[in-house]
Amino acid sequence: MEFWLVKDGEKEGPLLDFELRSRIRAGDVPPEQKVWFSELDEWMAIGEVDFFAEEFKAKVVDEENVDEYLASVEEELSTQPEVRLPQPQRSEIHLWRRFGARWFDYLAYISIILSWVALAGFNWEGLRQNQLFVVLLVLPWIFLEAMALHFWGTTPGKWLTGLKVTGSDGHRLSPGAALVRTVQVMILGMGFLQPVLRELCHLVSLWFAVKRKVVLWDVPSGIRLERIEESSIKWIVFGIGMIVFLSVLMIACVHILLTQSTPEQLKELGLPLLSPPEE
Repeated sequence: MEFWLVKDGEKEGPLLDFELRSRIRAGDVPPEQKVWFSELDEWMAIGEVDFFAEEFKAKVVDEENVDEYLASVEEELSTQPEVRLPQPQRSEIHLWRRFGARWFDYLAYISIILSWVALAGFNWEGLRQNQLFVVLLVLPWIFLEAMALHFWGTTPGKWLTGLKVTGSDGHRLSPGAALVRTVQVMILGMGFLQPVLRELCHLVSLWFAVKRKVVLWDVPSGIRLERIEESSIKWIVFGIGMIVFLSVLMIACVHILLTQSTPEQLKELGLPLLSPPEE
């Protein structure tokens, strides 16, 4: 559509819609200036034309009224209610629940491994010194825990202690996110299952959790640990399970010690021989 303006008896046009609106916003066309286009029977003040009325409601800001405009904006903002942005949610600590759940899962896993070694008659000392075995020992746990977190959002130990793991959106972790978290826990929290290093990682993680309120494998990635329904039955099962796993571990360790130690080593320890020494 084309528009014509008239000022001091002189016509100006044709002007396109966007050109005329731009001039209105710049303050070059006052609302009393006459305009005509094909839908009008006669010349009209442009401010009275519905087609352009909205353009005049916006106040034109120039060098003369910029201070007044800024003052009005500041006054309007001061009367608005304060908007508080939601603080980013940090991972819940649940320190002792975490610790208990982690060791429940760990004892369950390691008791199965040691029982298998004892029953199969593998040389435990030789396996421990084999670096490949250490890797093979850790990989199944990483896979199993990652899949448990992805499909159910929890592990046996966490479920019994009333915990579940979620992403920042509150949903279960994707396979990749679950795998990354499990690897981080294995390295930062469990020291790759290596004695001494494992305990050292426990202490470092404990310091961060207590002093900084930071869980090394959750907070940086936005992962949260949330509470789920718990019951006295779950805690009873948790306690019984810990006793069973510790008992199995003790039996497996004693069996390995008695069957894989030399007579001299057993004699030094004051333990009996399971079989007579060779002549």
